[in-house]
Amino acid sequence: MRKKLALSFFIVITLTACNTDEPFAYWTERTDNQIQRLDEAGIKYEIREGDIWVRKKDLKKVMACCS
Repeated sequence: MRKKLALSFFIVITLTACNTDEPFAYWTERTDNQIQRLDEAGIKYEIREGDIWVRKKDLKKVMACCS
């Protein structure tokens, strides 16, 4: 019984730690210039419906390189 409980606990902890959902914030409309700057700075971003979204934790970095 203890082994099953320990295994269940381990699985739950492992799956919770693998959750990599990061909050994103709207940055600007998609342009080739902005994409190039983000790529050169190594900043992760997503394109959603023609808009650029960056990770919230990278906002300061984005403002420094891409403004």
